[in-house]
Amino acid sequence: MTPDFVKNLRPEEGKRLEFRDTEERGLVLRVTPTGNKSWSMRYEAPDGTMRRKTYQYPEIGLARARELVRKLRGQVTEGRDVIAEERKARNEAKAEAARETLSDVATAYFAACLVGTQRIGDRVRIKAPKTLAQEERVWKADIEPKFGKRIVATLTKKEIIQWVDALTGRAPSAGRAGFHLLRQMLNFAVTRDIIPMNPAPHVAVKAIAPRTRWLTDDELRKIWALLNDIEARAEVEVSDEMALLLQMMLLEPLRASEVAGMEWAEIEGDVWTIPAPRMKGKRQHVMPLTAPAMALLERARQIIGDDVLVFRSARTGRPLHAASIGAAFKRIVEHLDMPRATPHDFRRTALTNICGDRIGIPRSTGKLLLAHADHDMTGKHYDMNDYLGEKRRTADAWANLLMGIIAETPSDGGGRVIAFPRKQA
Repeated sequence: MTPDFVKNLRPEEGKRLEFRDTEERGLVLRVTPTGNKSWSMRYEAPDGTMRRKTYQYPEIGLARARELVRKLRGQVTEGRDVIAEERKARNEAKAEAARETLSDVATAYFAACLVGTQRIGDRVRIKAPKTLAQEERVWKADIEPKFGKRIVATLTKKEIIQWVDALTGRAPSAGRAGFHLLRQMLNFAVTRDIIPMNPAPHVAVKAIAPRTRWLTDDELRKIWALLNDIEARAEVEVSDEMALLLQMMLLEPLRASEVAGMEWAEIEGDVWTIPAPRMKGKRQHVMPLTAPAMALLERARQIIGDDVLVFRSARTGRPLHAASIGAAFKRIVEHLDMPRATPHDFRRTALTNICGDRIGIPRSTGKLLLAHADHDMTGKHYDMNDYLGEKRRTADAWANLLMGIIAETPSDGGGRVIAFPRKQA
C-alpha cells in the first residue's frame, strides 16, 4: 500500500472495499460505494471484546495511520482498552461541563481575553485594557447577579430575552452591553465544549440613536469663560489641570484619553506625534499644534510642570481619567444650565463647523484631524502618509474660528487662553 495507491482508489458501485496493509498488521483501508475512505484498526480488549478504532482519510494519511496502529498495538500489549478509556474521558468531560457555572465561564473568558484566545480563528485579538475593564463592570453589575451561579447548560433563550428586556427598560445601552457580553461568553463556552450551542445567539435589542449634540457658539463662549474664571472653576470643583485639558480638547479635537495622556516627549516644535498604542485605531497620529494650543502648553508648563505628562493629575500624578473628565464637564454643563453634553461632543462640534459653510473643508480632510478610522482597505493598509499639511490648514481654520467665537462676547477671559495664578517657585 502506497500514498498514491490510497489517493487514486475509486469506489465500486454497491460494494464496500477493504484493503489490508502488508506493512502494518491490523491496518485496513475501507472505501464505501460513495467514495468515503477511512482507516480501521481492530484489536481485542482485555475482556475479550473485539474493538475497532477508525480514522478518516485524508485527515489521516497512510504514514500517520501506520504510526497510530503501531501505537495502538503497544497500548493493547499493556492491557489497555483504548476505546473504553476515550469514552470514559469524554463522559467525564461532559459531566464536568454540566457542572460549569456562568461564573466559571466568565473567569476563563476574561483570562482568555488577556492573551487573545477568546474567539475561534487564526488572529490573536487581545482585548484592550479599557474594553476589558468595561466588560468586567458590565459582568459585575448586570450579568453575575442574575446568572453567575447558574449552570451554563441550563440557561434558556426565554429567560435571557426577559433579562435583556428588563435591562433595556432601565437603559437601552445597558440592554445592549449586557446582551453583547453574555453572547460572547456563551460563544466562548461553545468553543470550549462546555455547551453544544449558544441558547441565545440572536436577541432583539433596542438600537441606540446616534448622538447629534454639538455645542452652539453661545455655549462655547460660556464654557470657555467659566474655564477662564478661577472663582467659577472653584465653585464647580474643576481643577487647574482639568480646565487646561478641556480647553486643549476643544482646540485639538481628539478623544479624551488621547489628549489626557499627552506627554512632553511627544511634542516637537508645533507637532504632536501620538504613538500607536495610545490611539483608539492603534495607528500613530501626527497632530499639528495651533498657536492657541502652543500658548496653552506654555501655561500648562508653568502651572503643572514639565516632568512627563502635560496634564498630570495633582492628586494621583497620573493622566486624568476619562470618567473624571466626563464628571467635571457634567458639573460645568449643569452649572451653566445647558442641555446634556459630554466632552466627546467637542469632536462633533469641531467637525460640524469645519465641514460646514463657516470653514468649508471636505469631511474627508476634517476626519484626518480627528483621527477617525479609515475603513477603506487601501487607505488602512497601504496609505502611510500623515497628511500634516492638510491637518494643519484644518486645525488653524478651526482654532481661528473658535477664538473668534469666544471673542464675540466681552469677558475677562476674552480670547485669551486661560487665566491661572502662576505656580510658586
